[in-house]
Amino acid sequence: MGDKSNDSKTGSILASLKNKIDKFKKLVGIVDKKALISFELSEFMQESESALQNLPENYKRLYELRPAEMQFFVNREKEIKELQKSFTNWTKNRFVTCAIIGEKGCGVSSMLNSFLGTIPHTDIIKGELHKKLFTQEEYFKYFNSLFGTEGITTNKDLIDYLNNTQSAKIIILENLHHMFLKKIGGFESIKMLFELISYTTKKVLWIGILTPETWSYLNKTISISNYFTNEIFMEPLSTENIKEIISKRSEHENLKIEFIPKDESFKSAAFEKLDDDVKHHFLEEKFFKQLHKISNGNISLAMLYLVRAIEKIDSQTIFVTEIDDIDYSFVENISPKALFALQALILHDGLTLSDFSIVMNEPHEECRKMLMPMLEKGLLIQPHKKYNINPAVYKQVHDSLLSKNFIH
Repeated sequence: MGDKSNDSKTGSILASLKNKIDKFKKLVGIVDKKALISFELSEFMQESESALQNLPENYKRLYELRPAEMQFFVNREKEIKELQKSFTNWTKNRFVTCAIIGEKGCGVSSMLNSFLGTIPHTDIIKGELHKKLFTQEEYFKYFNSLFGTEGITTNKDLIDYLNNTQSAKIIILENLHHMFLKKIGGFESIKMLFELISYTTKKVLWIGILTPETWSYLNKTISISNYFTNEIFMEPLSTENIKEIISKRSEHENLKIEFIPKDESFKSAAFEKLDDDVKHHFLEEKFFKQLHKISNGNISLAMLYLVRAIEKIDSQTIFVTEIDDIDYSFVENISPKALFALQALILHDGLTLSDFSIVMNEPHEECRKMLMPMLEKGLLIQPHKKYNINPAVYKQVHDSLLSKNFIH
């Protein structure tokens, strides 16, 4: 027994030493030339979904990625006040249009729902674009479906329809970045939309939602900011915001969160002597600081990491383990060809193989050869037939593209 105990201690010491050496190497710039993509990244979304499905049925809805119920909504007072001001000015017959610029999963839908609950009764039309609409045919098909009209095939008829309706309305278009494709002639739909917006603002308060990367790109190419009087940027949530959002959910079900330390130093005699409240507070602060760091203040990503950290739920207690960060050093070794592919995906918030082929001006088979290795390694995911950058590595890919001037 004594030998096994000594072996265990030696192994723990060696593991700790190796970890410190690795950290020191990174600090001074000594890293492996060919950093590999971690297995954890390739399994991130699948394991997150599996972890969610393994939760007890009555707790799943607390952590599902969907707009927050009002009792769980936190913060965003600044963004809501800007929208309320825009609404007030619009009711005074001023030319007002709003663009909301935010990362995927940052809580735009929840914020909009909260805003809509604060204004007097107004007709509201919500449209969400799930695929690219960059031709005239797709443009009119989409708006005929959205407005419940038939056979409208000109922008003038759309303008007349909106201006002649009895009641004024708010029209919210989510994923507005799907209304263009980076190609010659690929901006036809979004330019027609700008014309539609310009001639209907007395009857319609238009609210468009885009990603920051698309907003920046469209500003440089077609001056999108000229068509929106108000630009509302969604700021990353703070550590306290994320903590409050998660705490509200657990408190709603009378659940207590118990934090399980991984680091051996927290299992020492000195740590064990601390009062339970002191230990809980220390581990809680450590957990949420790490959660904020790896999620970059994005609530959807924070929820994914939280669900993965849940070890079990027992007797009204959620037991969560410490969160390990993923090694992102491989991002700096991505080939230039792959970077061009990632640039296209980040500017369009994902592309189908067919649309990617058009943007890259390459045959389908060549494009598949570009995308499939990144998909298999976990750098990409493929929801709704679109290739998207894995949320777990999105910020690191974005920053790498920015540093290499692939995006601005």
